[in-house]
Amino acid sequence: MKEIALTIEETNRKAIKLVIPIAVIMAVLFVLLHGYRAFFNWSWIGSVVFVGSVLSGIFIHELLHALVLGLFVRGGFSSIKFGFDRNTFTPYCHCTKPIRVRWYRLGAIMPLILQGILPFVVSLFTGSLGWWAFGVLFTVGAGGDLLAIEMLSGLRSRARVLDHPEKMGFYLLEECHKKDNRPLVS
Repeated sequence: MKEIALTIEETNRKAIKLVIPIAVIMAVLFVLLHGYRAFFNWSWIGSVVFVGSVLSGIFIHELLHALVLGLFVRGGFSSIKFGFDRNTFTPYCHCTKPIRVRWYRLGAIMPLILQGILPFVVSLFTGSLGWWAFGVLFTVGAGGDLLAIEMLSGLRSRARVLDHPEKMGFYLLEECHKKDNRPLVS
């Protein structure tokens, strides 16, 4: 087994550098299409709905990870554990059994697609600041997930990884093709 992992501090530093340019691009695109007017059209009820959506979205983010991982890991959903890191005040989803890289990637990116990119695209068509802010927040919130996908680069999709129980990352389990004994790591 080979450990490929980062501490929480390293993850935060690298994730911020990764998502800030993306958030700036999202802001520029929204302003170019809809101007600044949308930023001044908040209502109290809209603000309450937005905050509620974000708070529930944090847990939905982890459920999306769990849904994909649970569908493809041996042992199914019983191999998925949830927790809360008291030091960083963040919930997490942990896969306790080895899983193929292709499914680990899909599990990592699903919240970004459904909670970040999709709401952002909706905001570009509707001019809704709420959809835009939700998309940007959950894109930034997926910074660690993007970093995990980056850490998986160079690994073949059939290789197996084991989610790291304490750090952001995984253990690469060395496997070979049955026919020619080539390592699955490129």
